[in-house]
Amino acid sequence: MNIFDFYADTSKHEELKEILILAGQKHPAGLAANFLEKDIWVTEILRLLYEENLVGDIAVAFKGGTALSKCWKAIERFSEDIDLSIHWAELAGEEDEAEAWDKSVQSGSQRKKFRQKQEKLLTEWSEALVSKLNERFAEYGISELQAELESGSKGEKVNVHFPRVTAGDNDYQLDYVLLEFGGRNRGRPTNPHEVTCYLSEVSELSAFDFPTATVQAYDADYILWEKLTALHQFSTQEREPAFSRLARHWYDVDCLLQSKFSDPLNSSEAMQNVAEMKAQRWAEKGVDYGQALSGGLMLVPGEERLISIAKDHQAAISGGMFFNSPDDFEKIINRIKTAQDDINAANMPLLDVSVAWASSGDWVQAHATYEGCTFYSALFLRKVQSFAEQDLKDKIRKHHVSIL
Repeated sequence: MNIFDFYADTSKHEELKEILILAGQKHPAGLAANFLEKDIWVTEILRLLYEENLVGDIAVAFKGGTALSKCWKAIERFSEDIDLSIHWAELAGEEDEAEAWDKSVQSGSQRKKFRQKQEKLLTEWSEALVSKLNERFAEYGISELQAELESGSKGEKVNVHFPRVTAGDNDYQLDYVLLEFGGRNRGRPTNPHEVTCYLSEVSELSAFDFPTATVQAYDADYILWEKLTALHQFSTQEREPAFSRLARHWYDVDCLLQSKFSDPLNSSEAMQNVAEMKAQRWAEKGVDYGQALSGGLMLVPGEERLISIAKDHQAAISGGMFFNSPDDFEKIINRIKTAQDDINAANMPLLDVSVAWASSGDWVQAHATYEGCTFYSALFLRKVQSFAEQDLKDKIRKHHVSIL
């Protein structure tokens, strides 16, 4: 049986509701009926984007909490948004990505010009996607099933509304599927992952056909460092962040670090690339992403900000967003603080290393002798010379990791 036939026939909505309530009672993780219902549409949208290729030939990476939950089962919470990153150079139609990058970061005026261009391109791309989604949705014969570009979002948010037959006990969950796009970031490296519907885990519903999809998920190292640098931003930015639905980022990072999802001490390429991308494309007053490279990563904010985030964590628990009861927020923060100290110790400048330089034209290479061994960095453009030094010291630290 096709689950969407029950949506198309309004006379079957009550039966569908009963099926979903039963699923909530029988689901091995105890997921509530309203979450299971929404996941049907999350999975179906992913299928349309990737299996039916509504995203087109452009590189689009699936990332964020929903990717962590559905691709890796790395977190035990229901993530309801679809977070997607479009590879900026492909969106812009750039053939020489390195040259386009250098031009886009030459000055403040060039960064502004680039941002405005990408916003225009992303808006056009998202408008086209909304049209394709709605053309496809029309074939379902389901009333109230519709995609819309969120007004004022500059192409970054597409909302997909569907006829809900279940309801939650609170309003923590959005009553539509939010697709969030980024047009100034990377859309690769990615790896294929198969995602399934949570309802398929309920044996009593084996007679139903539920959607599945093979998606292109962002590389694990990049996901981790985007999460870590997000905490760094929320912890150091001058303006207060919006606290609603913010605590999940600390929960996610804690899960990733505990599960060894990716090693923050052995992912220097992702660390450097993410920090540089955010510094150039998402500058925020008070935030120095370069600190992540030199022992100044801050994952835990000040006390007042932390109190507000802890309240949001409790709201998420009350809202039934977790498959199982999570640890107290204080325990989560203590583990993250320990990880912060370990990462910073590994990235702290080595004071007893004298760095020498070789250069040719616009390119530089750092080298140094440490404990009787000579180490060399990769080649970097002179304008990002600090990344060459960081690469060199990363190689030295790997050699010396046993005493860090």
